[in-house]
Formats: sequence, structure tokens, C-alpha cells
Amino acid sequence: MRRVNLIMLAVASVFLVWILHKVGWGTLWSHLQQVGWYFPLLLMPYGLVNWLEAMSWKYLLLDPLPGALPLRRLFWLRLGGEALNQLTPTASLGGEPFKITGLLANGLGWEVAAASVVIHKAILVLSLALYVIMGLAMAPLLLPVAGGQLAFLSLGALFLAASGVFLVVGQRLGFLSQGIRLVCRSGWCPARLKEKETFFTDLDQRLADFYRQHPGRAALAFVIFFLSWVLHAVEVYVMFWLLGHPISWPLAICLDALAMLFTAMGFFIPAAIGIQEGGNLLLALGFDLGLGLGAAFSILRRLREAFWLTLGLVAVAREK
Repeated sequence: MRRVNLIMLAVASVFLVWILHKVGWGTLWSHLQQVGWYFPLLLMPYGLVNWLEAMSWKYLLLDPLPGALPLRRLFWLRLGGEALNQLTPTASLGGEPFKITGLLANGLGWEVAAASVVIHKAILVLSLALYVIMGLAMAPLLLPVAGGQLAFLSLGALFLAASGVFLVVGQRLGFLSQGIRLVCRSGWCPARLKEKETFFTDLDQRLADFYRQHPGRAALAFVIFFLSWVLHAVEVYVMFWLLGHPISWPLAICLDALAMLFTAMGFFIPAAIGIQEGGNLLLALGFDLGLGLGAAFSILRRLREAFWLTLGLVAVAREK
């Protein structure tokens, strides 16, 4: 699977360079010069996004010692974990063990730590699906002639929503241990996986108990995570303002929500290289923003990602 991911990454990287070449390096540079020394403004929204997501995570932790795990600790653990998720060919799962290990270092038990990470992943998918659906609902008002394209994107949004619902319902019904039993009955169960059956059974029980005993915490974590997605639109609004082409708030939300859908489609490729840029350019054309602005928007978002990914890797290095 890693080899497949790396091959896809190589192909997507070539596609990305080809796209930027077609747009024109001179055109891109002129747009980026427009931002100039105001670039640090673009770094702030994602810092708030990660803070909200860390706050959402905190509500899923049934810490036996209230206050023992400060929010700043979760902020850095999440930043490091998401850096590994994006940069490793692990289908956006490579950073989850890092988050669990970080919680264990703070004295939390395996079940509490693992359950919080698994639930938070499901909330991420479900809240993203709601955000994308909100963007799709706004799109016909801003893009009335793109019926065919919106139908395709709607299928992607429905798949994303179905995945989120499946994860949440599966966690309530014990999908981990049931999946292991199903694999073992088929005769394809590795010995190491069989040895972990008790652990996954206990984890399933922890997940089911959380949803049953603390629905309010789960709902609050979902709302906070959804607000973090909406905050991404602030970044888009500021980017186009700095590029000298201000857009409306509804367009910023719609553009970002649909761009997030394209990024989600490329989750098998590290950092969704090529997929994210291709989606941004298609959306820029669809909203009559032009290829140049679309490419500049993509590059600015990549530069912001590079800054926070670097900080995330620093957080990972400090843990080791």
C-alpha cells in the first residue's frame, strides 16, 4: 500500500508542476508579490483552527484528574499528529499513534487515549461532511450554471457523509471486535491481530459507553469541530483580499468547503499533492476567478501548510 501511495504521490507531483507551468510562473509571482509582507496574516486563522480542534478533542477525554491535561498540550499533540497524517503515505492515519502515545505519556490509560482519538476521527469526517454539504447548498446561488459539476461533487459529499455516519454507528455497535471476528472466521486472521482481540473488545466497549453515557460531550465536540471548518473560510477571505481580489463571505465559505472536498478525495496521497491544486483551479475557473488567482490561492495555502507542518514536525521531534 505504501508503494502505491508513493507512486500516486510521484504522479500527482508531476501533474502539479505541469499545472503551475501552464498557468505561468511569471503570473504566479506577480500575484504572490501582491501579498508581500502581509503573509503572516495568513498564518493566524489555522492556529485558531487547530486550537478549536484541540478543544474539541478535550471534550472526548474522560480525564480522571481534571485539569491535568492542559489545552496547549493537546494543541501540540494534534499539530504533530496531523503533520504525520499529511506527510506520511498512511491514508491520513500515520499520526494517530503519535497522539495516543502522547496521551499515554500524560498518564491516561490506553482505552481512554485510543477511544478519544478514534471518536475524534469520526467527528472530523462527519463535521467535514456537514461543512461540504453547507457549501454545496450555497453553490447554486453563486454558480447557477454548473449543474453537472455540482452533481458530481454532491456524490462525493454523500460518500463522505456516509463514511462519517458509518464510523459513528460502527463505534456504537462495536465494529472493531466484530471486524476481527469476521476476518478470523474467514481464515485470514494474522496471529498478531488475533492477540489484540481482547484489547479491541475493550476499546469497543469504551466507545459504546462514551456515546451512551456522554452524548452531550460528543455533540459539543462535533459543534466545535464544525466551527473550526467554518474558520477555514476566514483564511480564504483574507487570502483573496491580500491578492487584491476581494470576495464575499458566502463565496469564501463555498469555495473553501468544496476545496476541502477535493482534498478529502486525495487522502491516499500525502498532503493530497496535485488533487488539492487541481480542485482549487477547477473551482477558481467555475467561480470566474481565473487560473492565475486559483494557482496563487493554492500556493499561499501550501505555504501556510508548510509553516504549520514544520511546527508539527518540531512537536513530534520534541516528543521523541
